[in-house]
Order: sequence, then structure tokens, then C-alpha cells
Amino acid sequence: MRDIFAAIEQTPFAIFMREDFYAYFIALIFHSLGMALLIGGGILLSLRFMGLAAAARLERFAGFVPVMWAGAGLAIVSGLALLAAYPAKALTNPVFGLKFACLIAASIILWRLAHRVFPLATAGEAPPPSTRWLAALALALWLGGVVFGKLLLHTATVLMVS
Repeated sequence: MRDIFAAIEQTPFAIFMREDFYAYFIALIFHSLGMALLIGGGILLSLRFMGLAAAARLERFAGFVPVMWAGAGLAIVSGLALLAAYPAKALTNPVFGLKFACLIAASIILWRLAHRVFPLATAGEAPPPSTRWLAALALALWLGGVVFGKLLLHTATVLMVS
């Protein structure tokens, strides 16, 4: 694996990401914005699916879904740029995997809830009882993704850049 990490670290793009004065920080800013859109929207939808702000019509929250996916796209592209700069630092850290697992699981749960609940809300029907529990699970996973993302800064043990 070290050979693969070393090969990635020596690509012109990885070197640019590490050595340019602004590149890494600009990617970090875009990653933060993308994660804010994804996780912020996910938390908002999870809370609404749990019954918070019950006076607000549920189908009006459907507009957050495209914003979340745009945020996911931004976070993925910028995250790959950050990963290219220091691949060993992230890919040898189990916390990185936990962050991904939380965010992917929360995204899947919320995507399924949105596809099930928004059509019911538009038709004037109540969401199924399982919606609250699934939304609470998604909320816990979103928060777990944030916690593990912040822990990444403090748990890395391998930094190869040769």
C-alpha cells in the first residue's frame, strides 16, 4: 500500500495541492461548504421527518434534497482533491472509514425517506410510523459524520509525503 500512496503523492496534482499557497485551503473551504449543504440539509430534513416544526407543510421541504446533492457533489470533488494531497494520512485512518460509513448510511436512509414520505405528504397522507425512527437514526448518523470528520484532524498517525 505504501507504494500506491507514494505514487499518488508524486502526481503533479498532489504536489500542486500540497505546495501551492492557496490550493489546499481553497479545496478545504469548498469541502466545508459542500459538507455544510449536505449535512445541514440532512439534519434539517431529519428533524422535520421526526415531527419538529409540524405546522410547516412537509412537502415544502422537498426543495432541500437537490441542494443536499449539490453539496454532496461539491464535497466529493473537493474531498478527492484533499485526499490526493495526503492519501496515506486519510486512508490509513479508521476514523476516515467511520466518517464515510455514517455519511453514506445517513444519505441512503434520507433518500429512501424522501422518496417515500414526500409523495404521501403531497397527497395529504400521513407518513408511516417508522419515519420518525428512521429519521432519528439518520440524524444520529449525520452527527456522527460531523464528529468523525472533526476527529480526522487529531487521529492521523501516518503521513508519508516523501
